Amino acid sequence: MHDGSVVHFRSVPEGYDPHDRMKVEEYIRDRESRGEIVTGLLYVDESAKELHELNATPASALAKVPYASLCPGAETLASMQEDFR
Repeated sequence: MHDGSVVHFRSVPEGYDPHDRMKVEEYIRDRESRGEIVTGLLYVDESAKELHELNATPASALAKVPYASLCPGAETLASMQEDFR
């Protein structure tokens, strides 16, 4: 790197299970104790809801949603802002 430091990239070890939360946490703690910083997709919970379901996003792209559906009108927006005061 520009300051002379070195970055090493490596994949997770053979047999790594991204579905076992406790083992993933153990792996992260082990690497941290060695002075390493672990990044990437390390844990997968397939039972979790999908992000679109959690956020209730529309099925179609926002660019294709009619403006009238996106903008509820000045009165509705004003009442929504009252909740933040």
